[in-house]
Amino acid sequence: MVRLLSSLPLLMLTPVLWGQPEPAQLKLRTRVEAQTEPITLGDVLVVVSADADLTQRVLAAPAVTVPLAPGTHYITHQQVAQRLEELGINLGRVLISGAAVCEVRFEKPAAEAQAGPRKNSSGAAGAPGLPIATASTGGARTLADVLRDYAAGQVQALGGTAEIEFERGGQELLSLTTPPWEFHVSSTGTNRLGLREFRVIIRQNGQTQRTVEVAGRVKLVRPAVIARRPLSVGNTIRADDVQLETRVFDRDDRIGLTELERVVGQQVKRFIPAGELVAPDALKAVDLVQRSRPVTVLRASDSVQVRLTGTALDSGTWGDSVRVRLGEAPRGRQVVRAVVTGLGTVRITEEAP
Repeated sequence: MVRLLSSLPLLMLTPVLWGQPEPAQLKLRTRVEAQTEPITLGDVLVVVSADADLTQRVLAAPAVTVPLAPGTHYITHQQVAQRLEELGINLGRVLISGAAVCEVRFEKPAAEAQAGPRKNSSGAAGAPGLPIATASTGGARTLADVLRDYAAGQVQALGGTAEIEFERGGQELLSLTTPPWEFHVSSTGTNRLGLREFRVIIRQNGQTQRTVEVAGRVKLVRPAVIARRPLSVGNTIRADDVQLETRVFDRDDRIGLTELERVVGQQVKRFIPAGELVAPDALKAVDLVQRSRPVTVLRASDSVQVRLTGTALDSGTWGDSVRVRLGEAPRGRQVVRAVVTGLGTVRITEEAP
């Protein structure tokens, strides 16, 4: 009897659990190419499994509601989740997998590019929505836009695109616009990525109204050098051992390298698993250019890149300045200063004395 009674709650719950619908499964694509707007969630997502109603709502909805400039843009998991939440979809019933970030390559047709920005049915430019880069310029701008521009300026030297996930506190301030308000932003600390605190002085008509602290988590989206296969200690990295892959970074000290030429020809001093970032401290510097050996010399002339053949007069690794001799005939020889940019490759910077 006791055993029978103890099993009753499980039996009573079983129909309820069986009646729960399975979570919808969506997969973020790695790369998308488009020539028309709007870029929809159906462009950047693959529906693995979902009911018909949710599929229709997701596929037809714009992923980005701001006009896109031609070029490369990035849409992350966080932005997709935010867009789904704006559409009233319960994120607890949705699983998003796939790439960490979707690279969107947008190129307008020539006729449309000349016609100017697209407008909606009311004749006005698309309303601000999910940002995929820094805030647009011109017109009224919110405090959130100003903070995005500020963060983007601080990480500009790192390359890529900055994005901020603002903390819950201070959300009501982010919608304030300039004009009529004026915002003066500053920050403390040396880290450019991760959890940041921004000090904002809010002014109107030249008078300070209040000073607030706004917290946000800054991330960087940019390409990085990734190992295509396991790289063992002592091996020399070849061109087919590595590749560029777009990643999202939230720490200054873990952003990796962006130039394939910087790692090809270098020696591995710490094991690098397949799919991992190739960090500078995992490499042992090796001379990519050797004295008295032939080198390929790159020279820019009137927007045209010229390739020459020369002889290195110095040895050097990536980024080193070396002397290079051009020409073999005694009267035609010329010595130039060049920077090592790859395995057996240099770029002319100036003529050497």
